[in-house]
Amino acid sequence: MASCKDSREGSVQTQGDLAGRLKVMEIVLDESTDPIFNILEDGTYRYVNRSFAGPFGLGPADIIGKRIYDIFPADEAEKRMTVVRKAFSTGETVVFDVRVPIASGDRYYITSVKPIKNASGSVDSVVCISKDITERKKSEQERESLIAGLQNALAKIRTLSGMFPICASCKKIRNDQGYWMQIEHYLSEHSEAEFSHGICPECAKKLYPGIDLGAG
Repeated sequence: MASCKDSREGSVQTQGDLAGRLKVMEIVLDESTDPIFNILEDGTYRYVNRSFAGPFGLGPADIIGKRIYDIFPADEAEKRMTVVRKAFSTGETVVFDVRVPIASGDRYYITSVKPIKNASGSVDSVVCISKDITERKKSEQERESLIAGLQNALAKIRTLSGMFPICASCKKIRNDQGYWMQIEHYLSEHSEAEFSHGICPECAKKLYPGIDLGAG
């Protein structure tokens, strides 16, 4: 009798320990600042934590049981399903960058998709953990924009390099189409330069002899 009693008490204690560990695990997952979620092969969310649901203005219970296509626009949902299918078919972890469109503005995440296999070795579901990389992505986009701007500026500078066919008499420049242009028009078309016009002292003496244009 004592042996049966001890066995029952041991079973109850084991169940209590398991329940305690599960509770701790639930708290850890729900309090994580990283989105964590579990997806079945058809794209159904079996579990999501608060960090996943929060940006959508929803709670975990509002998403669990729904499919990816219920949460994201069709094109964004299909991008995610493509990765889920790959993880199921290969049985290997897939890591990818993903954009999450939400009301407050796009967020960017790097997400690992790890297959969970059963005893027979088949994939039952995938567990996904995401890390917010929005600030890094914005910095990359700003850097790319700056590089593009510099390359554009360099391209404009390059158009003014090399040898220019210029008239020895009137100083017009011949463009790529073979037409002769005033030098200021040519430079305006091929750079950001702007011009204002005046008369230098030597030309003033030739054009207006006897008049001191520099006086007054």
